[in-house]
Amino acid sequence: MDRLKSFLKEEREKIKKIPGFIPKIEYIWEYYWILIVGVIFVVFFMSFSVNQYFNSVKDYWFYVTFTNTNADVGTDSELYNKFVDYCNFDLSEKKVEFNNVAFFDYGNNETGNSYFESFIAYTDAGTLDCVTMPVDSMELLGKSGRLLDLNRDECKNIKAKYGDRFIYSVPFDEEYSKDPVPIGIDISDSCLMKKYNIYTDSCAIGIGANTQHIETIERFLEFIFEE
Repeated sequence: MDRLKSFLKEEREKIKKIPGFIPKIEYIWEYYWILIVGVIFVVFFMSFSVNQYFNSVKDYWFYVTFTNTNADVGTDSELYNKFVDYCNFDLSEKKVEFNNVAFFDYGNNETGNSYFESFIAYTDAGTLDCVTMPVDSMELLGKSGRLLDLNRDECKNIKAKYGDRFIYSVPFDEEYSKDPVPIGIDISDSCLMKKYNIYTDSCAIGIGANTQHIETIERFLEFIFEE
């Protein structure tokens, strides 16, 4: 520390003896440009990080994945904007994500499929609220245990309203159940099919096993049948 103080003192004295402002700047830049650039970078990075932390959206109001479709139902689509208005979401507080660029089929070997791995990650983290796909695909995915059992108490309103639409699967985990479990809802007559044509024959929706937004899911179901 003493050596550093001594060095800095010597440099200040040396710079004071250089005649003229511009020669002083030229000297400082010639010998210390790496340090100057490094300091500027650190200041910029810290400012950017602080700004991102305080001003970026950190959570989701709702996250739905529309798998295996080329329909225009992604974020900022007509469907998206109507749903955001329907729920009066403040997007400066939290985000709404309509992901329509995921392509996977649980009936096939999906090892190494980045879309399926993302689905697992978002589901296990509790970020994913819903996923859509054709009915037969939903029945297969339901075996995985990553879709919410609609017999759960938190789904009682959904069961009361849509119980006659339930889609069932027998889970691979026999300790959980050896009988069919309701894991999806047939929404083939919703606007997703009638207006936006996201699939050809049928459409089902499943709820992520770790979702925290059951009430928002209920509003989404109401929306797609009213739209």
